[in-house]
Amino acid sequence: MTQGILNGFKVVEIAHPHTEFAGCILAGLGATVYFVEPPTGSPLRHRQPHMPDCPDSDRRSVHFLTRNLNKHSVVVDGSVERERKLLKNMIDRADLVLDADASDFHEILLEAAPTNLVTVTDQLGLGSSPVVSFAAGGGLASSGWPDRPPCNAPGCFAIDGASIYAAVMGMMGAIARKRGAPAVAYEVPLEEASVAASTPWTRALMSYEMVAAGQGITTARLGSSGYPFFPAADGYVRVVTATVKQWDAFVQLLGSPDELISAPWTDQAFRAENVDALQLLCAEQTRKQTRAELFHTGQSLGLTISPVNSLDEFQNDPHVIGRKLFVPVHDPEFGCLELMRPPILFADDDLNVAPLPAPKLGSGQSEAEQFAQMPVPPSQPRSDIDADKPLQGVRVLELGVGAVVPESAALLACFGAEVLKIESLVHPDFLRRLGVHGIGDVDGCPTFNQLNLGVKSVALNMKSTAGLEIAHRLAQQCDIVLENNRGGVVERWGLDYEGVVRLKEDVIYLSSQGLGRGAYDNYQTFGPNLQTFSGLTAQWSFPDDPHPVGTTLNHPDHTVGKQGLVPVLAALLQRNDTGKGQHIEAAQVEGAAYLIQSLFVQASVTGERVVPLGNTSLDFAPNGCYPCKEQDRWIAIAVETDAQWQALESLIAQETDTTLSGRLSDAASRLQRKVEIDAWLGRYTALRVGLDIEAKLRSLGVPVSRVLTGDDIATDKALHDNDFYVELDHAHVGRRTYTGVPVLINGRSRAGVSASPMLGEHTAAVLADVLAMDAPTYADLQRQRFVGH
Repeated sequence: MTQGILNGFKVVEIAHPHTEFAGCILAGLGATVYFVEPPTGSPLRHRQPHMPDCPDSDRRSVHFLTRNLNKHSVVVDGSVERERKLLKNMIDRADLVLDADASDFHEILLEAAPTNLVTVTDQLGLGSSPVVSFAAGGGLASSGWPDRPPCNAPGCFAIDGASIYAAVMGMMGAIARKRGAPAVAYEVPLEEASVAASTPWTRALMSYEMVAAGQGITTARLGSSGYPFFPAADGYVRVVTATVKQWDAFVQLLGSPDELISAPWTDQAFRAENVDALQLLCAEQTRKQTRAELFHTGQSLGLTISPVNSLDEFQNDPHVIGRKLFVPVHDPEFGCLELMRPPILFADDDLNVAPLPAPKLGSGQSEAEQFAQMPVPPSQPRSDIDADKPLQGVRVLELGVGAVVPESAALLACFGAEVLKIESLVHPDFLRRLGVHGIGDVDGCPTFNQLNLGVKSVALNMKSTAGLEIAHRLAQQCDIVLENNRGGVVERWGLDYEGVVRLKEDVIYLSSQGLGRGAYDNYQTFGPNLQTFSGLTAQWSFPDDPHPVGTTLNHPDHTVGKQGLVPVLAALLQRNDTGKGQHIEAAQVEGAAYLIQSLFVQASVTGERVVPLGNTSLDFAPNGCYPCKEQDRWIAIAVETDAQWQALESLIAQETDTTLSGRLSDAASRLQRKVEIDAWLGRYTALRVGLDIEAKLRSLGVPVSRVLTGDDIATDKALHDNDFYVELDHAHVGRRTYTGVPVLINGRSRAGVSASPMLGEHTAAVLADVLAMDAPTYADLQRQRFVGH
């Protein structure tokens, strides 16, 4: 039995939707996760859909079965002093406590004062319905068809984003404690985490007065226009043609028709403005080939293209099968289930944790009792350790491009690590291509500058022997190396894991490719086409949409990279004891699919196609996105309790003198009549301003949020006043506003966020400081364009 990188690490997770995925990530790395529930069990055990033919099982929820693998259930009755003491004793001995401020046991935690606590807070009362938190983070506004209501993501996108941050901060706190910091408490505000996990670019784009695929100054639902879909003989493919090379590859894939190889279609701006016409023009050719033919031929030509896979098509893809993402697990009640292994692979196979079935209620009770009686770990706090900078003294070599690794590296920098980003004018990060002053303005791109806060740019010509030699010397001085290049790139540099470990034996190395190593090793990907390949897009729609379009957000870019940081930080924590480094692989498509694992299991156990839900919930009614009085403005509302329903019903009855007949005081009756309820609620909201509805319902405790756009985010006074959005001076673009880190430290401070670098800005200083390179040597290398260029 494998034990995992976090073997021996004890986590007390207070059962709540806001922390559930964080516990899932840590359990998948080998941590012992005590899942603390009330005597009636966590409400998560009752979430729909249910496993067939098992009405009495406390594990019948497919959602529960897939989000609580490898955990241990502990029942605590908060009204019984002996059991309160049990929980407090567990907290005293835990390496980490995960909590939500809306949890059943939050007050007990405040009394117990854990030494490493991460709390997901929900001061706006967004609740646990995914649609409300997604609306509050700005992601819903960019999702779906423009002539339909905004369409919610499948799964728990925004809530899981907060949970991922909670898992990262749990590891940060553990490192801080290991180094001697006093008690550490991190808060992850749900609203802020929703922004950071789905739309971190929006605020920067607004500040730069620019736009990117439906985000920024023109936040909008673009349907299939943002990253176009094209019909194939057997479905659809999605194509990204953001570069000249990609466009040329697409034209070649279509047989190089005359109308596409000449103006005006050669102009990217013209194509972006006429996507509908382009789709019609190209459809005749794309329909002649299957999705597989378009996918493999297009990729061989250098085109970023992927099929729109169903859940079943993804699960049975040869590449996915080859990577053994889905594994058979014997469940004590339900027989053999095809479950996902964690979306993280260690080169040391002994550290890869096999999924174990989710626990029966109270099945971990005796183990928890024993844990609560163990000696309290000794603590020797040091005054020189700063919980704001737990990674101080850690040096990171970043070989990243685009979004995933750069954004993750920047988060490490915000918490004290020195991050050295290797780049060059010879082959700049593709996000640097387009700045405020046009193509080639490499220092003025808002998306690049948002994702690279606080890192140091070291310009090395990696096509030269001298540049490569310097990069190798830098790697020798780094604790962590992060890379997300296409297969073959770091190998050519001699900076793959095998190359780096010869230079630095205890290095912690993260590889994060789009599809991961395997049959599609060299295929190029961006977030939008990872959505389609993973089966996510097929579920991101209304049941009657002409075809799924999902979103123009760059999901999963802003979640999978940070999820990949959890094992990196765990390896750093372990290295303090063992002196061993690690090679970790985090395939981005697997991180995306892992977020909707319950849908794969649902499809498997029912043998039927899983119908997309759109904005509907199987657990709550009303639950959806409703029109406001203003043109194309929407508001997300969810009723999770009977008390919330009574408050909502009373308000509408008072203001409109209308009610719905019959019994609706319980969730079951409301779910049966959800279509009628949605129509009734929609008539109410359509006559009112969204901001007024939001204020009234929040005062009544009903989960609600306007579907925030870029304009709303830019004028959100509360989040600007509390420094979540930060103004930073940049030598090239001046003072601009950026999305910060959704974390409060010990209830008072924020992570230190500093401006992104200009290309090569820190080259001379880093080479002098890290490699003791003298000025004449640097000047000679610069003259030959090996460095600083």
